[in-house]
Amino acid sequence: MFRKRYALLVSLILISLAGSAQAAIVNGTFYEWSDFEKPLKNVLVEVEKNSTLISYKVLTDGTYSFDLSPGNYSIRGKYYRNSVLDLIGERKITVNEADRFREFDILLFPPTDSENEYLGDINLTEDLELKRETDPAPYLVIISIISLSVLIIYWIKKKTGLKETAPLPVEPEKTESTIKKELPDDLRNLHDLILKAGGRTTQKELRKKLTCSEAKVSLMLDDLETRGLIRKIRKGRSNIIISEIQQTGSQ
Repeated sequence: MFRKRYALLVSLILISLAGSAQAAIVNGTFYEWSDFEKPLKNVLVEVEKNSTLISYKVLTDGTYSFDLSPGNYSIRGKYYRNSVLDLIGERKITVNEADRFREFDILLFPPTDSENEYLGDINLTEDLELKRETDPAPYLVIISIISLSVLIIYWIKKKTGLKETAPLPVEPEKTESTIKKELPDDLRNLHDLILKAGGRTTQKELRKKLTCSEAKVSLMLDDLETRGLIRKIRKGRSNIIISEIQQTGSQ
């Protein structure tokens, strides 16, 4: 009897320890900033914990899934075209001990100058170790393109008689009519809903009027904010959405 009770107690302790050490499943999908419908394939994803790289792999279908223990993480996606970084995006998350399943979709944007990098000779259809590119040929091509661009700009300025200190043209103020020509249909419809609400509404109210998922609504609002068309203000557990574009008249 004593042995049975002892075995039962050990089993309960092991089950408790196993449950407390269980990792959370964190997954999501990568999208290009201009297309929220189709996942972006062949994305190189990197996972950092406390600024230390712990995992990376190539996603052939654009979706990722990791078993992560509690802690602070950074999930970064990189998309290369012709071995040159074309899109990049990052999401910082916190995994708590009570978490068992978390989902985060990540939007990738064109990189800034400081983020440009060359991938090298890597097959993006397989999970391969990232290599450091030592071939100078790509850099010579980039230097040649920059030099040619400088020569063309100099020739145009000399031909047209423009001064080096000529002021840059002032971009005209964007109005409702101008943004309709440059926005995708889904973003245009979302911004129309904000304008119809008087230019001020909540993310929760927008979600009620749309048929897409909450994750997609959040990504579209992030895109509109990046373009300078809206401003999000956090209030409690919801976001207040304010249009930054002047409404010129009824449609």
